Amino acid sequence: MKLAAIATALVLTALILLGPLAGPTPMFIYTDGRASAAPKACCKYCTKGKACGNTCIARWKTCHRPPGCACDAW
Repeated sequence: MKLAAIATALVLTALILLGPLAGPTPMFIYTDGRASAAPKACCKYCTKGKACGNTCIARWKTCHRPPGCACDAW
């Protein structure tokens, strides 16, 4: 039990000390004010349309999905 408490304290200390080095997390802001963290890697690059969740849609359409792994290629 004591070892687990020490390990937890070390992890929390490392996160507190090293957290600012990582910089802010990129965010997507929805038109209704919700926010979500950016995806880590692109699973699809949208060249003719725009990214919408894990897929691409026409540029003139409105995306109603949360951010996924698709990325705009432009």
